[in-house]
Amino acid sequence: MKRVMTEVPRLLLGVSSLDQPVRTTRDRQLEVASRFKEPESLAVALVKGVAAGAEGVIAPPTLDVREALAELNKPLPLYARVLHTSPAEDLHWDPVFLADPGEETAPTPRTGRRGNKAGANLLPMSMSGDLASRVLPRMERELALFNAKATLAANQPRFFERVVRFAHQRHWLVGVETRNLGHLLARLRAWSLAPDFVIGPVNPRGVGMMPDAPHVLEELKAGTVKVIASELRAGGLVSLEDGATYARRHGAWGVCAELVDMDDVPKELKGLAALGAAGAAGSAAA
Repeated sequence: MKRVMTEVPRLLLGVSSLDQPVRTTRDRQLEVASRFKEPESLAVALVKGVAAGAEGVIAPPTLDVREALAELNKPLPLYARVLHTSPAEDLHWDPVFLADPGEETAPTPRTGRRGNKAGANLLPMSMSGDLASRVLPRMERELALFNAKATLAANQPRFFERVVRFAHQRHWLVGVETRNLGHLLARLRAWSLAPDFVIGPVNPRGVGMMPDAPHVLEELKAGTVKVIASELRAGGLVSLEDGATYARRHGAWGVCAELVDMDDVPKELKGLAALGAAGAAGSAAA
């Protein structure tokens, strides 16, 4: 059966905060990581989050996430956050791309048939300096770790063109995650390029809104690409509800709530889902 791309979600549950640095206190991140240390506890949170209104889970293909998914007896709507790199990893360090996912930090990476095939695929692009050719094979290998619905990455026009084509040929949604939302949206508009969605910080305090909050709000108003707002709580300075309301009011298509920002995942996601439904009804009435 032919796979058909789904609609861009309005509400996502993010679990990247279990593995990646986020704008919160160290104690808070450790507390949340401890709460979901066991695969069963994370699996329960994911199921309850989707049942409460999240239209999908956005997650990196880490061992913790994959073990949690293995606990489930049915698939979840999943958006893969790839390429997955550790904070210390440099994307220009070619040997990383020659190893299988999860082997980057191993002292002696395996050199089995899968690794040899990856090396053969990557050699020409490494020599040519084509970033898309370097990244796409690894993206595909990481996506194979679970049935992904989206790919996230960022860089330059040709790279974006190839990533979007790569995903759409496989009937996937393709998104771009960025730390400089205003700059990226402006570039995409200038290049006449449009991934299915972009994820970036939007919140009332302007935390993480680069190059600055006015530029981000201006690009959101232009509305050339659907934006899913992240970092809604501005590092804990505002409530999740206030952050989501602000983002939607200023033109965000949807919002992404991270585990680290919630104490009661199903209750708070249910509240965000209700806010989103009310906002959509109000827009339709207007």
